[in-house]
Amino acid sequence: MKKLSFSGHETFACKIYWLKKGYDFVKSGKRFTDEDAVVELGVGKNMVTSIRFWLKAFGILDDEDQLSDLADFLLGEYGVDIYLEDPMSIWLLHYELIKQEKASIYSLAFNQFRREKTEFTKENLRRFIMRKTEEAQVTFSPKTVDSDLKVFLSNYISSNPNDIEEGYSNILQELNLITTFKQMDDQGHMADWYRFDLHEKQELPIEALLYVILDNEDYGVSISLSALANDQAGVGNVFLLTESVLSQKLYTIPTQYGVFTETAGNPVLQLKNDLDKWTILRNYYAVG
Repeated sequence: MKKLSFSGHETFACKIYWLKKGYDFVKSGKRFTDEDAVVELGVGKNMVTSIRFWLKAFGILDDEDQLSDLADFLLGEYGVDIYLEDPMSIWLLHYELIKQEKASIYSLAFNQFRREKTEFTKENLRRFIMRKTEEAQVTFSPKTVDSDLKVFLSNYISSNPNDIEEGYSNILQELNLITTFKQMDDQGHMADWYRFDLHEKQELPIEALLYVILDNEDYGVSISLSALANDQAGVGNVFLLTESVLSQKLYTIPTQYGVFTETAGNPVLQLKNDLDKWTILRNYYAVG
């Protein structure tokens, strides 16, 4: 886990069009500190700061403000999905958000907290975050943490599900990874509850799993089901897949990429030796 961080977004969830807008801004040679950044981006000063934050949080920009290879692949002049219309692109960005750890709450929530509670209140998650800051011997104000919690939930859940436009304006809402419902809290009051969705996710492309697996430099060509389901930023945690659901999906892997088998009771994914993540993406998006 990198240094914990729960600020930088200026209280704004990431709008789905911000990443392309920010990408084009950086690609044109402009800087977020330029006096005319507000005019060029067409947003307020705080939103300029927020856009830059989200570009880094989603791995579009690196620490030196250089555009990433994935950013060019998706959003560049010949990008395969410049308006992020393909759900595959959103699944990839969700993974990058957890992997980058620029916004700590995403890694903490998907890698750790969801294993403690699959159903939770905002207060449950707040207490978990505060516990983690104490363990790391760092201090954040309750206001900062509460703001981060609100933005985290807003990225995944629409505040107005009956409004189709609003429902898909924040970048990760269409993934339906977190849902909300009403239920009594510990004090007997009706409260908003949230649930990590562990269903089988038939809409999740097998290529998204393969990209995440191949992006892990610690893996070889033979990876156990247990590792895939439980490793930090692995497919099980990132996509909320139990071992049972994950094994079902891995059995559908195209033979051109590998095979999922069980030998002596040990389920293992065996990948082709020359496979790489960019091959997976080019095949999925049907580009040369």
